[in-house]
Amino acid sequence: MAESRTPARNRSIVTPEAASFVGSERGRIRTKIVAWFLIPSAVISIAVGLLAFYAYRRVTEDLVLTRNRDRALLLANQLSAELTRYTTGLATLDSAGRVQPESLVETWHNNTLLFDGGLLMLNATGQIVATAPHRPELVGQYALDPLLTGDERRYSNIISDLIPDTEVIALSWPLYDSEAPSRGTLIGLLRAQRDVARGSTFYQRIWGLYIGRGEMAFICDGNGRVIFHPDTFLIGEDLSNLEGVQYALRGESGAIRTLDLEGRTVVAGFAPVPGTAWGLVTEEGWAAVTRASRPYTRFLLILLALGVIVPAIVAAFGTRRITGPLTRLTEATERIAAGDFGQTIDIQTGDELESLAQRFNIMSMELAASYSTLEQRVKERTGELAALNDISAVVSRSLELDDVLEAALSKTLDVLNIEAGAAFRVEKQSALLLMAHKGLSAQFVQEVHQLSLSDSLAGETMATEAPALRLVADYPTGRLRSLLEKEGLQMIISVPLTAKGTVLGVLNLATHTPRTITPEERSLLSAIGQQTGMAVDNARLYEQARTSAAEEERIRLARELHDAVSQTLFAARLISDVLPRLWARDPEEGERRLEDLKRLTRGAMAEMRTLLIELRPSALLNSELPDLLHQLAEAMMGKAQAEVSLDIGAIPPLPAEIKVAFYRIAQEAMNNIVKHAQANHVKLHLGQEETAIRLHISDDGCGFEPGESPAGHFGLINIRERARGIGAHVAIESASGQGTRVTVVWRQNE
Repeated sequence: MAESRTPARNRSIVTPEAASFVGSERGRIRTKIVAWFLIPSAVISIAVGLLAFYAYRRVTEDLVLTRNRDRALLLANQLSAELTRYTTGLATLDSAGRVQPESLVETWHNNTLLFDGGLLMLNATGQIVATAPHRPELVGQYALDPLLTGDERRYSNIISDLIPDTEVIALSWPLYDSEAPSRGTLIGLLRAQRDVARGSTFYQRIWGLYIGRGEMAFICDGNGRVIFHPDTFLIGEDLSNLEGVQYALRGESGAIRTLDLEGRTVVAGFAPVPGTAWGLVTEEGWAAVTRASRPYTRFLLILLALGVIVPAIVAAFGTRRITGPLTRLTEATERIAAGDFGQTIDIQTGDELESLAQRFNIMSMELAASYSTLEQRVKERTGELAALNDISAVVSRSLELDDVLEAALSKTLDVLNIEAGAAFRVEKQSALLLMAHKGLSAQFVQEVHQLSLSDSLAGETMATEAPALRLVADYPTGRLRSLLEKEGLQMIISVPLTAKGTVLGVLNLATHTPRTITPEERSLLSAIGQQTGMAVDNARLYEQARTSAAEEERIRLARELHDAVSQTLFAARLISDVLPRLWARDPEEGERRLEDLKRLTRGAMAEMRTLLIELRPSALLNSELPDLLHQLAEAMMGKAQAEVSLDIGAIPPLPAEIKVAFYRIAQEAMNNIVKHAQANHVKLHLGQEETAIRLHISDDGCGFEPGESPAGHFGLINIRERARGIGAHVAIESASGQGTRVTVVWRQNE
């Protein structure tokens, strides 16, 4: 692989977290390939191998079971044939000498090798009539199994109660003669004891039938007791709990896999012994049975392992061949993501990966070129945004229209590096009024102080609401063109100042040499026009609001003067006009009217001071609350024929908002008394009670019923809201004909 690099940029276009994520994806495709191809193949190989192994084990087991079944059948038949020799011997004894009871002992002495347990003769009723050797205690008994009497030869189970301390097996042979169908039964006894097993002819013959190493056979009678076993200590033991013995005693033949007496796994073959109630069982250790198959098993496991390992190696090698180019491609992509553009890789695989690498190289080179262009564009856009932000900051510093237009013009000329310009305000949608200029002569400014829209480029600009550009040489011949040429200007750029879809002004930018305006600069000029237009609109609205507020304030002052001071002065003028004549006619009445005149004059002066305080809020903040309350009392006495009693104690300095709230509450309460109470006497108390400041105002007027305040009267509502605003408690008490009491308590710790 050959790679070429361009110098790394200092700027990364992805975060470290994203690069880490991309790196963590490396190798996943390799894992997927292994998962998609190797794992299914391995699973199939393992399944096939296990199935083959299982089938082999099953076939082996079936063969072993079949062999042991056949072996058990063969041994059972051989044993049956061997037993026939003994019954044949009894028949020979009978045919040779017509055995008589008195000659039975002699006959037994000649055949002790066959019947080591002795001989018995039974009559036709099953009664013992003779024994050999002679056992007189048995003669006359019916002690044998009824199965041994009859017309056929039979083989008994182990008999324990016939001969004391001796267990025997009885073989019977029926005795016949020509004179009677049956004259009795001849019985041969075989000793079935572990201490005589090795020396017994019967057991030796059975041992002769037992062959094979690693295999064991034993015989049980019909009750499950052992007649023969290689371990002679088990002769006579009850093995009916063994599974093979149970099958054999039920007359079934076959083979099973089971456990022996010691808990080892064996293959047990079983078969009934023909002509008897006995069963023969063979046992062969499972380890011995499978010994021959173990090499094949190991070979099969090796093949199974190779079936997994070899495909894994091949898959790993093939995966590396496939994913190697992808890894290189991923690494190159990560370097590009980190800002190192211009990466190229060389992959020669002759397939889709090579085509992908070629397209990646083309993309990488184009991305490097695009990024270089993008950096330049970002730099330009950043400069434009910075310029727009500067202009926004400049035009938002003031709400004065002249300042806004002058700042916008100056900053725009600096941003675009243009020599001269002028800012105009649209006047009645028909003329332009010069508001600011820069780089222009005083004569030119005087000549263009006001322009008609038809004579300037601004008319076209206002129609399209977009910046317009025109060479001075393209202007119509006339006064404006002459002025521009005399000023040495060759190109004019007109920028509309728009807000809410309305053109409020124009920025005209002028250059002494023609220049090109790029689309980006046009976009910037449009943004400047919109931003400056909003500032112009705000300044215009501010000017309108200020004018409207001044007008409203003049109207309010006129109303206050008319309602308060002018009426008081009018009453004072009337008294002063009649006072000389009234004094000449009635000096006492004249003196009383003179006091009224003084009261009205003091009230008028108090009203004037109150109006001055309203005009100058700082005077309200700088005055003390007791002085303000004295002034309210004097103003009230000048407006109403009511006596005001003041009780003002010493109070500490109050915060400004608390002092203003108390003043407004007292003012509202006294205005209510003047307008509605018709009171003759008013009491006003202000004092300190521990940590609380208490204001109490009461009158002896007409009062009102609580909850029946006339609609449209908000005096009491204003009192409650002002008290709530400073956290004070207010109580308003009144009743019809009993006056009104307003109490406000403010605690310093609240």
